[in-house]
Amino acid sequence: MISSILFFSSQLIQMFMEKFYISTIVLLICPFTISCWIITPEKCYPGCVRIYQWPSGFASLHIPKYTVQIIIESWQSKGVYDVHVACPAFASTTLINPKTFRRIDMADCLLNDGGIINPGQVITFEYSNILPYPFNVVNLKCV
Repeated sequence: MISSILFFSSQLIQMFMEKFYISTIVLLICPFTISCWIITPEKCYPGCVRIYQWPSGFASLHIPKYTVQIIIESWQSKGVYDVHVACPAFASTTLINPKTFRRIDMADCLLNDGGIINPGQVITFEYSNILPYPFNVVNLKCV
């Protein structure tokens, strides 16, 4: 009885894997774009603004420098504006252009001076601090 149940469950798993193999590969290759298109194809929401960051060398006094790249993936809208990013106690030893990224409160930063950012537009800046900051989009408005 147990061996037949195990055999049946292994067949189900194999059938599932064969049927959904392609979609699993697609989700692994581009999980972010697909989530933006499938979850809310007609609206923009904070999840369609992707924030990537990576170490990019050292600033003065050997303080680590990080590059941040923010990509707008709300393809169905005409753009977003007033993008607020959670940036708890953000500080940098190197200057950042305030029109690109600036702290307006203790845990709130404004992107692109609150102006319109078009779909596909990439905003990049560098900051330096001992540890990387966990950036998350909190709020945005659609054009």
